[in-house]
Amino acid sequence: MINRALVFTITNAVLFQVGWFVCILCGSFWAGVFTLAAIAFHFMIVQQRRDDAVAVLIAIALGLLHDSLLLHSGQIQFAESAYLPPLWLVCLWALLGITLNHSLVWIYSRPLWSALLGAIAAPLSYLAGVSLSSAEWSSPLVRVLPIIAILWLVVLPLHRFLSLRVLSYVQRKTTRLSS
Repeated sequence: MINRALVFTITNAVLFQVGWFVCILCGSFWAGVFTLAAIAFHFMIVQQRRDDAVAVLIAIALGLLHDSLLLHSGQIQFAESAYLPPLWLVCLWALLGITLNHSLVWIYSRPLWSALLGAIAAPLSYLAGVSLSSAEWSSPLVRVLPIIAILWLVVLPLHRFLSLRVLSYVQRKTTRLSS
């Protein structure tokens, strides 16, 4: 018999990986289409919709902040916009959000490990993504990659902290309303 949780975890990871390529290679329109379909599919299946909705929204907010910092500090530039990260990059952050409580929970729930993995994996992902997308480096890689690594020492632990705070707040409000 197939373990449903394992199948879901694998599907969750595969959706993210396929989404990464769609977003990077196909641009904003197809990134938006794929991301909406993936998120709709995800929320049709999962039980913890509130937790995942919070994870997605916080991931998008942190992603916009992260990539806007890179953009406005002159580290990266996008053909689509000089002021905001493009939709395809925002979609990547949304897709990351649906993995954090599922296929990446093993690392996400451990702040020290998530900081270290983020500091290693994120610069590699950006390096690959920029080489395959419409983005371009505005600064030398020896300057940009350490900046991304330092930012990612904070991104996942901060995401977890914010998610737990928001969920705690929502739980208190929900409990108060139902009493």
